[in-house]
Amino acid sequence: MPHSDDRPTGRADDRPVVMVALSNPRTEAALVALAGAVADSRDARLLAVHVVTVPDQTSLENAAANRERLDRSSAELLSAAVADAAPFDAPVETKTILSHRGIEEVFDAARATGADAVVMGYGGARFAGGRVEGSLDELARDLPCDFLVFDGRRLDPADVLVPTAGGPSSDLSAEVALALREAVGAEVSLLHVVEESDEAAGREFLADWAEGHGLGDADLRVETGDVEAAIGRVGEGYDLVIVGATERGLLSRIVRGSLALAAVEALDTPVLLAERPTPRSLRDRLFGDR
Repeated sequence: MPHSDDRPTGRADDRPVVMVALSNPRTEAALVALAGAVADSRDARLLAVHVVTVPDQTSLENAAANRERLDRSSAELLSAAVADAAPFDAPVETKTILSHRGIEEVFDAARATGADAVVMGYGGARFAGGRVEGSLDELARDLPCDFLVFDGRRLDPADVLVPTAGGPSSDLSAEVALALREAVGAEVSLLHVVEESDEAAGREFLADWAEGHGLGDADLRVETGDVEAAIGRVGEGYDLVIVGATERGLLSRIVRGSLALAAVEALDTPVLLAERPTPRSLRDRLFGDR
């Protein structure tokens, strides 16, 4: 069982919960800013969780007994999170969890708190190191809520690009873009990539999609060719690129270390990877994606 230490810093209520999973002081401010914007847009509470991964050879009881160093580092990280969340309206709570399981603990915490969304760093998706079990892969394919995975250290989203081809995860990307526009005045551009012969239909799709997602005033860009190459090429001109998950499952691919978005990973621009859970059939659960 994990060891948990709760330090509530805001009043509990029945609002939704946006959980931010923290592990690295260098990415804390960016993750909290993202989570705070999302929490405000959903009228939610903000829960900052520090998951401390304990080596397998160290029992959780021994780790908990040697709390002074862990408490000090965790308190510093979570105090910084509370301070960085101050500009947002969301009440803040914090929690420290000692665990052998790392990222699995993030899923458990999300389920236990009934989280509406989880914000975490890309590096945080590798809590489990190189030992990824099948059960963890399945866990990542059966998300308890919306997941937002940030690949970057700093967040200054004056100009945000949202590539879209439709679908639930692109809906989530649009929601986050709207949240950042409301929170920090971000300028939003939308990108749709089509075959050369489909440009007219692509422009019509993108205009309709923008209107349907409250982004009718966004800059609309239609590009042709390879999707990843287009995102990589256009994305270089923006402060943040918000990419919705593919059909196969974003977080599952990150956990397995097989994320295929090479062009996106090569971007100097920070990337926010968004995945919204979708129902999976019994066949998918038994046999996996083909």
